[in-house]
Amino acid sequence: MTWPSFGFPIGAWFFLSLIPLVILYFLKLKRPRLEVPSLALWQSVVNDQRVNSPFQKFRRNLLLLLQLLLLMLVILALMQPFISAGPETAEYLPVLIDCSASMSSKVDGSDKTRLDLAKEQVKAMIENLRGSGKIALFSFASGGRRLTEFTDDAQILMRALDRVQPTHRASKLDEVLRMAEAYARTSPIERVTVITDGNLKDRVDFELPFTLDIQRVEEGGDNLGITEMNARRSGPESWDIFVRVGGSTAEPAFGDLTLKMDGEVVGRETVSASKGDSERVVFSIDATDTTLLQATLAPTNYDSLDVDNTVWLTLPKPRPLKAWTSPELYSWQHALSVQAEVEVDSQKEPSAAEYDLIVTDAEDLQGSEAPIVIYNGVIPEDVADLVSVGDVDVDDTRVQIVDWVSTAPLLRHVRLRDVQIGQKARYAENATASKLEERGYEVLVHGAEGPLMLQKRQGLETKYYFLFHTDRSTLPYRIAFPILVSNVIESALQRASLSEVNAAPTGVLPPLNLEPEREFTVQGPNGEADTFRSTASGLLTGVQAEVVGKYDIKDGADVVASIGTGLLSALETSLESVTELQFAELTVKTDETQMIDSDQQLWWVLAALAFVLLMVEWWYFQRDKTGVTK
Repeated sequence: MTWPSFGFPIGAWFFLSLIPLVILYFLKLKRPRLEVPSLALWQSVVNDQRVNSPFQKFRRNLLLLLQLLLLMLVILALMQPFISAGPETAEYLPVLIDCSASMSSKVDGSDKTRLDLAKEQVKAMIENLRGSGKIALFSFASGGRRLTEFTDDAQILMRALDRVQPTHRASKLDEVLRMAEAYARTSPIERVTVITDGNLKDRVDFELPFTLDIQRVEEGGDNLGITEMNARRSGPESWDIFVRVGGSTAEPAFGDLTLKMDGEVVGRETVSASKGDSERVVFSIDATDTTLLQATLAPTNYDSLDVDNTVWLTLPKPRPLKAWTSPELYSWQHALSVQAEVEVDSQKEPSAAEYDLIVTDAEDLQGSEAPIVIYNGVIPEDVADLVSVGDVDVDDTRVQIVDWVSTAPLLRHVRLRDVQIGQKARYAENATASKLEERGYEVLVHGAEGPLMLQKRQGLETKYYFLFHTDRSTLPYRIAFPILVSNVIESALQRASLSEVNAAPTGVLPPLNLEPEREFTVQGPNGEADTFRSTASGLLTGVQAEVVGKYDIKDGADVVASIGTGLLSALETSLESVTELQFAELTVKTDETQMIDSDQQLWWVLAALAFVLLMVEWWYFQRDKTGVTK
C-alpha cells in the first residue's frame, strides 16, 4: 500500500487552529434570562450550564463536528497531499533531448511528433521532482546545447522545455555526452537519461563514466525523402544531376520528383523507394552560367517528415582549371598544358593571388594560394629534423619504393614499383613515420630508408610533397606519370567544384568566393539575416545554415550569390531506430519509453469535499424545520 505524501507538510501547523474553534464553542452559548412558571425545562438548563462550563463533558453537537471536519479538510488540502507515481529522481540527473530532424516526424494516427512525445516524457519527470532531485536539460542534434543548470525549480525547467524545437540536422550523440561528462566532474552524476527516437549511429566513440539510460519514443509514420544530390560535368557546358530517394517502409512508396533550374521545371520523374532499396534518378541539363537547382519530392501517400523533401544545389559557371607550374618543371608543365580543361600560367613567378592548382619546386609561393599544391624536391621546414634527402652516389644501393597508399586521390591506379629515383630520402636518428604523423603529415610513398612522398591537410588546402625531384627520376617516362597528372587534375577540379558538385547539407554553408574584405548580408529561408565579412582572399566562410532552403548573399540590396541546403541524411530519412549502441567498451540497449505517470495530486479532492460539506452544513441548518409549506 502506498501512503500519501505531502508537498507542503509545514501546513500541518494549521491544525492548531482547531483549538480556538473548540474554545469559541465553549464560550458561544449566551441565553437571555427569563422566568417561567414551570420546572419542566430545568433539566435542559442544567445541561446547558454544564456545556458552558470549561473542561466539562459537553453533549454531542453536529455543528461543531461539521466545522471541525471542514477545517481539517481545508488544512489537508493546504498541505498538498499526493500519491507518488514512483521513486524520486536521482539527486543530479542530466536529461538529453534528441532534436534531430527525424524527431519532427509525425506519429501514425496523430498530429503529434516524436519530439512532442519526448517533451511529454520530460515534463512528467519534472513534475515528479520533490526537492531532493535536480535536473539539467540538454538538447542535441549534430551538436549539443545546455538548456539549464541543475535545478529543482519546475518553472525554469518547464520554460526551457517549451523552447525546445526540432532542428534540420542529423543526430550525433558524442558531443552532448562529452558535455554531460564535463558536468560529472563537478556534480555527483551517476545516471544520464537520453530521450530519443533511436535514430542514431550504432557506434559511439565515447567511454561512459556513468550509467546511460536511453529511452526510445514511439516510431514515426511512413516517410519518403531525398537522401543525396550531386552534379557531374558531362561536357563543357553540360551536367548530369544525380538525385537519390530513400524510404522508411518495407513496401515501396511512390512519389513525384521535380527538378527546377532557376525556378523553371527542367525534369520530372516518378520514383519509388523502400527501406534498404533506394532509387537514383539522373537528369541531364545544360548550364552556361552559375545556376541554382531545386529538387522537390511530392510523396503520393502519407509522409510523416517534410524536411527531407526539398534539396538545393548551386552549379558554378563553367571555366577552365587555373594552374601555375614552375618553369623548370618541364614534365609537369607539358603534361598540364596539353589538357583541354586546364589553363596553365607559364610565367616565372605566380601572377595571381589564387589558383586552383600549383606545382612548384620551391616552398615560397610568393603569396599565392591554391586548394592543391604539389611540391617537388622540397622538404617542409617543420620536419627537416626528421628527414633528409641527398643525391644517390655510384656506390649507393638503388632507391626502392617499398609501398604506397593506393587509395590516396593522387595515387589511384598508379604503379610505382619500377620507378628509379636519383635522390635518396632517409629518416634521421630515432625518427619514424609516427613522428611525422604527430606533426600533421601522412606518408603516401614509403622508401626502404625513408619517406618519399608526404601529404598534409591544412584547412581548405592540401599539400603534397615529393621529397625527391620528379625530374631526377624515371617517373615522367613511365605510364604512371600521365595517370598521376590526370588524378591531380581531377582532384583540383573537384576541389574547385568544376567537375563535381555536391549539395550542401544543413549546418554550415560551403566557402564562397566573393569580393575580398567586404561585408555581405546572408538572408536565410526563414527570413533571418546576418552580416559576414569576406577574407583578404575573398572567401566567405562560417555561415550557419540551420534550416533547409535557399540562402541569398547580398551586397547591399543586390543578390550576388544564392546557395541552398538539404537534410541529405539517409539515416534521418529512414526513421530507423537502433536497439543498441556500441560504445568503446560496452553495449547499451535502447529501451522503449514507458510514459512516466505523474504524482496523483489529492488536494483538489479534499478541497471539493470541503466545499460539499460546507453546502450540506448551510442547507441543514438553514432549512425550514417547522415543516410548514409557505
